[in-house]
Amino acid sequence: MVYDFILLACILFIAWLPIPLISNLLNPTVDQVIRSIYLLMVCFFYFALPWCRGGQTLGMRSWHIRLINDKNPECSISLKQAWFRFLGSILSWVALGVGFLAVSFHPQKLAWHDLMSGTRIIRLSDGFRNSRSFNPQ
Repeated sequence: MVYDFILLACILFIAWLPIPLISNLLNPTVDQVIRSIYLLMVCFFYFALPWCRGGQTLGMRSWHIRLINDKNPECSISLKQAWFRFLGSILSWVALGVGFLAVSFHPQKLAWHDLMSGTRIIRLSDGFRNSRSFNPQ
């Protein structure tokens, strides 16, 4: 998570650059809402696009882990699943990390966001990292 948050901070810094140009034109309340939604959507697409395309963000690649669809491991997750996973992650952070700690107590080692989205994280073997085939054993 730390790797992805460092990369996300850099992306948010760049995404923030046009905001002062628009902020002066809007009512402060409307500006705050638009700014929050915009930055939340930047965060969502940072995670959702790699999850849906290959199952790995850059941080996940570093740790050789991959996100898979729990019902059909050979298919990528859908945008809907990515949305529920993202919302579940936010819920876990708001609950002071309890959703992440749930992994320790769940029989299948699933966190709240995995349960909400029908996904799971797997560790990649050496053979998978070097090939294009996928075998979720």
